[in-house]
Parts: sequence; structure tokens; C-alpha cells
Amino acid sequence: MKKVLCTIALMLLVATSAYAQATFSLTGSYWAEGKYWFNYNPGPDQKADYNDTSFGFYEQDIKLFPKVSVGNTSLNMKISITDTNWGEVIAGQTTHDLGTNYVEPDDNIAVERAFITHKFGDKFILDVGLMDGTQWGTVFGDDKTGRWRVKGTALTPVGAIGALVEKIAENGAVGENAAWENDDSDNYALFAVTKVGSVYIKPLFFYVDTDHVIPGDGDNYFKRLYYSLAFDGELGPVSFESEFNYNDYKLEAGDGAIDEDWNTWGMYFNVWKALDSMTPGFVFAYGSYDGDQAANFAALGFDNFVYFSGLDFEDDFNSTVILGDEFGWGGGDDLLAATLLKLYVNEIKTGIEPLTLSTYFAYVMSNQEDGQESISGLNTTVPNTYEDATAWEACFGASYRITDNLIYSVYGAYADINYDADNIDDPDAVYLIANAIEFNF
Repeated sequence: MKKVLCTIALMLLVATSAYAQATFSLTGSYWAEGKYWFNYNPGPDQKADYNDTSFGFYEQDIKLFPKVSVGNTSLNMKISITDTNWGEVIAGQTTHDLGTNYVEPDDNIAVERAFITHKFGDKFILDVGLMDGTQWGTVFGDDKTGRWRVKGTALTPVGAIGALVEKIAENGAVGENAAWENDDSDNYALFAVTKVGSVYIKPLFFYVDTDHVIPGDGDNYFKRLYYSLAFDGELGPVSFESEFNYNDYKLEAGDGAIDEDWNTWGMYFNVWKALDSMTPGFVFAYGSYDGDQAANFAALGFDNFVYFSGLDFEDDFNSTVILGDEFGWGGGDDLLAATLLKLYVNEIKTGIEPLTLSTYFAYVMSNQEDGQESISGLNTTVPNTYEDATAWEACFGASYRITDNLIYSVYGAYADINYDADNIDDPDAVYLIANAIEFNF
């Protein structure tokens, strides 16, 4: 905590004393939520192994965004404080003794972003440092994380056009092995944002070049060419956003003895209408799956790569409270290789002005399937317990705006899962009740 406070104090000191033209600003948020779970069973199993107990806990997160600006240049930071459960214990501890497994709350502090931005008039923007990455267009298929980047964006009459380079791993730096310079991991991207009528169009081309992804396996590399095309805007009386994603993968391992190529794709469409009394909407999302590729990775013992056989809706998407955000049903950060159909209604006004309601109903069908591995030459079928699996979830919530900056909310969700697989039992329905408070400034 002292380090963070010293950092903010130093920025404020620089802004107020060292340079008369410097300005300092601070925005942020505080969020705390208490949850109570019943029948928490995120994956397929047998009846005797399912959890029928209930438990509850609180968690909180503080985000601070200090910024120092001098003319057209700014230093931008993001500081995360106590992103944790209240009274969190050390992972893996088997004792309940408070003195041996308690995590000190002031240990949970991190500077998550630190970069500069310079605007060359109204024609070009340069960003350098640790900034937001892995998010584009909509939040479908995205998990926003920090990335070391150099990014340039040109502001043209047809829209914004840009390019970036990311450094994921640096093996040739001072103190490292200089001979490993060719084994760095770097990413490259081209992107644009333009507008036709009332619709924004956002194409992205992203290339991932990663070496030595499998320890102890000689020369190996993993490459990914990612295409994204996103749209958002107005279509007559309704608003919408949509995105199409395509991943072209290549993995070479075993000094060239293993050479695997495959692809995944996904699409997302969300349409809604803002009415005086409510905002109803509908979501469709799809993620593909390659069962044969997953079977090959399993046969090779590359368990970490089985995940890449399907398209993950990813952590930022928050498809549903239970199946998506919490369970990552199918093995992802959100739904993995699934079809989502979701009806929702937000901002339902009541007779009490600060009080609004919201609800949704979601139906999920797994797109995962059995596969045939070709590594051994026997074409052995590898079963997948998510084949033909389905689930549904319903949620209802209420929010009360105490002030313009402070909101209290409560909600409850219920999910039912059907695996439709031999030797797999369907779990009892899982449900959750929660309440939260959020302060933004």
C-alpha cells in the first residue's frame, strides 16, 4: 500500500510543482460483492462426486487510474488494490489455523498499466509501454490484459488506421542468453475503425509468433493468425453490435516431427431497443470446435493445447452469471465451443425512480464432439463428455442508485445442466444469490 500511495503522491508532486503546465487527474472505482452458492458443480462427473454443500464469501476490487498530462503528452497508469476475497487464505493450505494460512490484505497491490500517450496534432497518436491489450471490437472472444506495446494510430479522413508490435517474451536481453534472440515471442497487428452511415466497421489482423511453448521438446513454435471484423451502431429503430472471429493455428514440435495445422471460428450478434420503460434485447453467439484436433493433442500429451481446439467466448464476454462467467462451461474462461441464445431485458423502470430491474433467460448447446486421433495411425475415437450437452440459465436482479456515483444491487441466478453422456450423471441445479455495492469517481 505504501508503494502505491508513494507513486500517486510523486505523480501529484510532479504535476503541481515541477511543471506549471502539468495536470494530474485520478479516476477509479470500488466494488464489493457477497455471494452464496448452492450445488456448485462446474464440470461433468458422477453423482457420488458432485458437491451438494453450500458456501458464501465476499470479494472486492479497487481500481485507480492516475494520469499526468503535459501538453499533448500524458503518463497513464492503472493500479489494482485488494483484488481478492475478504479473509483470503493461501491456496492449497489444508489447515484452518488463521495464523498459518491467512493472506495479508496489503500484499495484494499491483501496477497493471503504465504507458505514455503523445498526440501529434490531430493526425497521429503514439502509445508506448504497458497498456490494455487482447480486446477488440466487442468483448466477444476477448480477455483484456496488459501488453507491452508500441502502437501508432493515424487519424485519416476515412477513419483511424493503426499498427502495433507487442513484446511477450524477451530472451536476448542483457543478463539473458544472447544466442536466444531468435526465440523471442512477439505479436504484430494492423487495425482500423471507419464508419459507413450509422454503422462503425472495425477490422483487425493479428499475428502471434511464439517459440519454445513446450518445455524440453527441442525446437518448437506456436503461430496464430487472427482475423476479427466487428460492427456496431444503429439499424433503423434498433441498436446492435456484432463480431466475426477466425483463428488460423500452426504448432510445430519435436524438432519438426510434429506439424499440426487447424482453425477455429466464432460469431456474435447482439441487438436491443431502448424504450422508455425498459431495454429488451437478444444475443446469439457461436464458437466452433475441432474434435479430431483435440484428440490428436490428447494423444500427443499436449493437454494445454486441447483448449485451442475450440473457440472460447473469453473472460470479458460474461455470457451468463453461472455457466459463463463463473463456470466457463466447456473448459474455457467463458463458454467454450458452444451456441448461446439469450433473451434479456435491462433497465426496467419501476415506480421508484432510483430502482431498476433486469432479467435474462439463456439456452446453451455445446458444439464439442468426439474426435478421432491420427497420431498413432489407429484412428482411435476419443470421447468428449460435452458432446450433445445442453444447459439453461435464468437470472433476475435489481439495482438501486443511492447517489450518482454509488449503486447497490442484488440478483439471483439458476442453472440446469444436461450432459446426455454415458457414465456421466447430470448434477442438481445450481443457484446463486448475491448483492454488491459499487462506487465510481
